[in-house]
Amino acid sequence: MKYSVIKPLYKKGNKRDVSNYRPISLLTSFSKILERVIQTRLLDHLHKNNIISKEQYGFRRGFATENAIYKLINDVLNTLNNKQIVGGIFSDLTKAFDCVDNDILISKIEKYGIIGKSKELFQSYIKDRYQ
Repeated sequence: MKYSVIKPLYKKGNKRDVSNYRPISLLTSFSKILERVIQTRLLDHLHKNNIISKEQYGFRRGFATENAIYKLINDVLNTLNNKQIVGGIFSDLTKAFDCVDNDILISKIEKYGIIGKSKELFQSYIKDRYQ
């Protein structure tokens, strides 16, 4: 369950440039099923306890990128129509999850009420993985 085979998937640009590929983890079927069950239960917990911000569009059913773009454009246009100043800060978070400290991640999930065996499951899942 902690082992994955990594295959490069071509994105765009020069095929000889390694940065134009992204790694894809090939996991066992059972692992994928278990991940889906955990994801469903985690999202259910986050929704029931009103933990997810309404501005969170990723990984949520019915909240596509198009919804986020529409809201951004709508908010900017409304602000400009009210003769106010608009500013924005945009960040490329393409590889953000690769930089997350596992101990900080575990402390965050504990803060959101994921404790006991559920917390242990997450700890076990993210530690000592190999490819």
